[in-house]
Amino acid sequence: MKRVLPWILGIVVVLVVAGAVLLGRIDTQFVVKQIADATAKATGKPLIFASAPTLSLLPPGVKFGQADWGEIKDGQGFAVSVRGGVVELELTPLLSGNLVVREVRLDNPVLEVREGKAVAAPAQPDQTRDQSSQGQSPADAAAPSDELPVELMRLVARQGQVRYIDAQGTALHIENLNISVENLRRREEAGVQCDFSFELKEQAQKTVLAGNLALDAKLRYYAPHLTFRQISLTFTPLSGLLPREAGPAQLICEGALNLQARSLRLATARLTMPQARLTVDGEATLAPPAFKGHVNLEGSPRGLAALAGQKLKPVDNDILSFKSALEYAGRTLHLRQIVMQLDDIPLRGDLSLDLGTPLAVSGGIQAGVINLDAYLPLPEKSRSGASAPAGTGDTSGAGRTASAKSAQSYPSVNLRAALAGIRQGKVSLANVAFILKGEKGRYAVTSLSGALGSGGSVKGSAVADLPAKTYSLKATAADVNVGGILDALGKGRPVDGVAALDVDLNARGADARAMLAGLNGRGLLEVRHMHLAAMSALPMNVPGLTGKKGVAPDRFDLVRVPFTARNGDVTAQPVTIASAGLNASGRAQASLSRQYLDATAEIKTLGMTIPVVVRGPFSNLSYGVDPKFALDMAGKLPGALLGGGKAAGSGVQDGAQGVGGAVKKGLDGASGLVRGLFGK
Repeated sequence: MKRVLPWILGIVVVLVVAGAVLLGRIDTQFVVKQIADATAKATGKPLIFASAPTLSLLPPGVKFGQADWGEIKDGQGFAVSVRGGVVELELTPLLSGNLVVREVRLDNPVLEVREGKAVAAPAQPDQTRDQSSQGQSPADAAAPSDELPVELMRLVARQGQVRYIDAQGTALHIENLNISVENLRRREEAGVQCDFSFELKEQAQKTVLAGNLALDAKLRYYAPHLTFRQISLTFTPLSGLLPREAGPAQLICEGALNLQARSLRLATARLTMPQARLTVDGEATLAPPAFKGHVNLEGSPRGLAALAGQKLKPVDNDILSFKSALEYAGRTLHLRQIVMQLDDIPLRGDLSLDLGTPLAVSGGIQAGVINLDAYLPLPEKSRSGASAPAGTGDTSGAGRTASAKSAQSYPSVNLRAALAGIRQGKVSLANVAFILKGEKGRYAVTSLSGALGSGGSVKGSAVADLPAKTYSLKATAADVNVGGILDALGKGRPVDGVAALDVDLNARGADARAMLAGLNGRGLLEVRHMHLAAMSALPMNVPGLTGKKGVAPDRFDLVRVPFTARNGDVTAQPVTIASAGLNASGRAQASLSRQYLDATAEIKTLGMTIPVVVRGPFSNLSYGVDPKFALDMAGKLPGALLGGGKAAGSGVQDGAQGVGGAVKKGLDGASGLVRGLFGK
């Protein structure tokens, strides 16, 4: 045995020396030329080495410097270059005729691709075969082989770059590209790692998205299955469409892909970001695309709103939870058995989305009480140099044409909704139900009903034509507690009573101001058993009535206000007030565009007819009496009182002002109600 070992060592030394001698006698330029000719024959472009590569025997391989392949010509084409690299083979498999690459290392690889104008390529023979076999089911397809053209122990690419520009000028730049692949062998698990930074630009100027991307995965191919586990894809946005706050976002998934049946089993896929976490599992087919499984979303509503640039009011219970069975087939997505929690709001239902063009949404939902205050954006700080108010809408032919074209992009909707309530501030509407239907931007709300939290009920319907910017509303309100709703609007209770409202209105415009200026229609407001507390002050302001009771009632049997609207001008006529001791009638005109009111009324009480005038902008109304009334009253006084006629006339005018004050308080309450309804 001791004699055998020296012989073995000697043979090895001889082989090494012989190999070294043979390598030294190999013409490397000849090898380079053979490689260049082979790549040119296979690809049409030769592989060019800046300097001759160096061959090695143990381990067998080659080390090379700068190498280039391909070219950019006339602004299009592709090219690959590396600063240097190493390719090493396993010696033992090579002796038995198998090729196993021990290591491939590429230093500073650069891939540059530029696309010119698109040219339709002729159909290739393999494409023809694919078209002829479209009717073949995936199960009938031949099982793919799990043989690999080459087995690879390790591949490393360091500090690479990718530069891509398409025909439209969209540019993708990838920098600091590092790739590592280990144990890429038949039926064994391979490890893949990759990280790089990228920037996507529109027309090579405006940044669409930029960030860092990192991938870590375990892959195993055992025909026909490609299994993947511990896949971790981490994205950190830096600029562009996604703000920095959206990252880092990490996707982790595990499953298996059947290449023969073209099916996917997704054990789990979890997307995690600072504001939310999305989990999906199920099974899918790739041809045609379909999926059936479950989806689960948990996160912060305010965090997600902040990503969209909206700041919502903070709440103690900032929770978003969404669970649903998910099914996709034939471009239709079904969300069944939805169970959702938004803060303190529970929601259940079913939705179907047709993801064609345009989008179609149908289904039904049930929700708890929604507090709008928690989801309305917080007001922004006032800015100097505010932009001018919007106009009354584009009525030009170009505007109508653009609207007609954009109508095709509006979704189709068919939804039934039942809400336990809607609340904003102290105003609330309970047991809300409605149906929303429409398409191409023309939508109708029908079967709308609800109960006011302050007392009363509402019913109605509405129609909106978004491309034409026209809207209509038909609604009735019954048994409305006037004092309760005014108090909910923060106006106190200057007026009490039970009101009924019937309106049929339509408007046109691109914003609220334009819609008010284009308001048309009619309506009727009736208030029964109205209580106007300020009327009790009337006897103290009219001479001869001081100390008397019951002469100025503060309760009215019926107040009736029929009105019409035409191009933003509202006319109420005749306005009537009826009670046992006081009657009044009058008319009012209000310009919603100019925010101006002009109203007159005649109050009949105690044998007198007092003309009251209300005039001025909504923000600063003036209330008074017709000046002729004071002069007429003074002229009718007895001669003995003529010396004091001026004072008497002044007293009567003060009394009328007292009436005006009472009316003012009532109108203030009514204006508060109207402003609340219009969102002012």
